[in-house]
Order: sequence, then C-alpha cells, then structure tokens
Amino acid sequence: MKKFVALLLSLMMVMGLCSFASAEAVTTITFWHTYGDAETPVIDDVIIPMFEAANPDIKVEAVRQSGDFNQMLVTALGTGVVPDVARVDITNTSAYAKLGGIVAMDSFDGFEALKDAALDGPLSTSLWNGHYYGLPLNTNCKAAVINLEQMKALGFDGAPATMEEFIAACKEKAPGEYKLNVSGLGDWDMYPYFWLFGGVLTDAGYTQATGYLDSAQSVAAIAAIKQMHDDGVFTIRDVDGTPDAWDGINSQYAMFFEGPWYPFSDTIVPAVIPTVNGKNASVVGGENIVIFTGSTKQDAAFRFVQFMLTEEVQLKLLDVGVIPTLKSCVNSEAVLSNPKWSVYMKQLETAQSRIPTPQSSTVQQIWTDAMTMIFIEGADIQQTLTDAAQQIDVELVK
Repeated sequence: MKKFVALLLSLMMVMGLCSFASAEAVTTITFWHTYGDAETPVIDDVIIPMFEAANPDIKVEAVRQSGDFNQMLVTALGTGVVPDVARVDITNTSAYAKLGGIVAMDSFDGFEALKDAALDGPLSTSLWNGHYYGLPLNTNCKAAVINLEQMKALGFDGAPATMEEFIAACKEKAPGEYKLNVSGLGDWDMYPYFWLFGGVLTDAGYTQATGYLDSAQSVAAIAAIKQMHDDGVFTIRDVDGTPDAWDGINSQYAMFFEGPWYPFSDTIVPAVIPTVNGKNASVVGGENIVIFTGSTKQDAAFRFVQFMLTEEVQLKLLDVGVIPTLKSCVNSEAVLSNPKWSVYMKQLETAQSRIPTPQSSTVQQIWTDAMTMIFIEGADIQQTLTDAAQQIDVELVK
C-alpha cells in the first residue's frame, strides 16, 4: 500500500511538473492598436480567439490605445517599454524604422509570401532605406464619387470611362461650371490627379525626386491639371472659394475623388476613377503592422502577423468596414457582392503610396508650397518642380 501511495504521489508530481512546463511554454505577446468601437470586439472576441486556438503556444494581449498614439509609441521607444507588435499609421512607419524601433520585416522567413500576397500600393508604404519595415494590415484609397444626375446631364450613363471624354463633355455642355472638385493643394488631394495625368514623384525606391518630380512627364501632368482649372472644369476649393465637395456633389459637381466614408445614396455612388491615356491612379491610406526591436518574442509576433494577413481574418474585418490589403480579396465574393467595396478594392490595384520617409511632414509641405506657387501665384511649372525636387532630395537622405 505504501509503495502504491508513493508511486501515486510520484505520478502526481510528474503531472504537476508537466503542467507547469506546459504553462511556461505559452508565450504571451502584446498587441497595441487603435481600432474603433466597431472593430475592437471583432479583434477581441473573434480574431484573437481564432489565433490562439490555432496557436495554443501563443497568447495575445490586445491593448486598445487612445489619444496621440504616435507620441505614445515614440515615448515607448525612448523608454524601451514597447509592445511586441502594433498597428501603426503608414505615414509613421519609416520614422519608427529610422529610430531603430521596429524590425525590418523582410528579415523573417515567410516574408516573401506575405509580400507577394499584398497589394502593391499598400505594401510600398513600409518601404524605407531598401527594406520593408512593416506589412499592410488595412488600407483605404480614393475612388470617384459621382452624382448620377449631373453625369446624365453631361451625357453619361454612370461614370465616364476616361477623363478625356469627361473634360470634353464639361467644356461642351457645362462651360465654366466646375464639375470636378478637390478640397486643397496637399498631397492627399492632388497626388491622384498628378499620377493620373502621368506625373512621377521619385524613383521606385523613394530615394530621389530630381529627374522624376521635375521630369517632362511631371511638368506635363501639372500643366494638364492647371489647364482643367483654367478651363473651368476643375475647381480647388481652397483656391477658388467654391463649395466643398461634400456639399457641392449634391448639386453642382458631377464628380470628386474621396475615400469610402462618403454617405452614398441612390444618386451619389462610388466608381473607379476614369483613366487618362489608359492609366488609372489613386492614393493610399491606412495602417501597417510592425514588430518592435525591443520585443524578445519576435518569432511569436511574426506568426501573429502572418495570421492577421490571412484572407479569412481580412474578410472578417471587412464586415465592420476595414478594407483588406490582399490581392486575393479583390475578386472574393464578399467584395464583389458589395457595390462599395468592389469599387474601392478595384481602385486599390492602381493606388500608390505617398513618399514613405521619416521626413514626411516636411515633404508634404514642400509639395503644398510648390502647388501654391503654381496655382495661386502663377509660378513657372518647370522651375517650381525643379526647386521642389531638389528640396525633397535633401529630406530623403536624412
């Protein structure tokens, strides 16, 4: 009997030790994010339980942050008290990389598969200094917002296929009435037009603007936009004092470019932006997912990144309005069956990134100043773009 009890105690101790070892084998990673009220329950109650079920050796502690998240992360980098993984704004990604705060994502085995699966525009937002420091977690872009009644008056049954025919119709049937609107001269507003008409900001690696921003193609693009403005087709609210697009689209304007947050109706609908010389373009927004150099659990964090970039997870978030970043989602049934998401996902195939640089705010100001000189002060386009390109070059090497 004593031998039996001793054996039983030994077995219980072994089982206890095994249980302890199993608990110790579970890795907990921290995920910081700023998802909203609609998205957070999906993250907490659906996606993380899915991940933990598929990865029983990893537990995710998701922490929703508020306030100035960028400043919070900069402070965290300074103190070394960082999360393992976070969802960050695309415009801040390269700044964290320059600070040495986030890992080059392309250093992980498995990165190439994620890179190949992602839409090019959202993916490029994390490219800096020759490396990808994140992956696109969610995205958005501008598409055309059109007034069907205004388009009908111009002779179109829906959105025109090309800007050339739209411009010709405006000049013939509504001369000087401003049927196309943009709010201001900043990059988010003007880049889609600049790219649409053939302009180029920098080389493919975002290392140089000279030879690109001041190229013949870019000069011609700005000249074409300015000609639309001079012809009374295209109005810039902050220049002309015309109604804002959100108001004017209900009465005066036939079209403007905007993200998916417009309250569409039976007469105000989204459409893919009309082409110019067969070319389409838009501008990318959104957030990237990054891993911090201060994390001691980077392999576990990367497995979470891989999971977040699966089609199943991306489409679950689409249910609450978070746009996927995967090429495969463009033609998924969930996207094609939705009149809004089908347009915006299609538009994302030709959307481009603003210059990903730690000096993004300075580069944005250089662009705005250049456009102000051209559209308000009447400055020479070639000289203004040449000067702007040289100024941007200085910022890109900082």
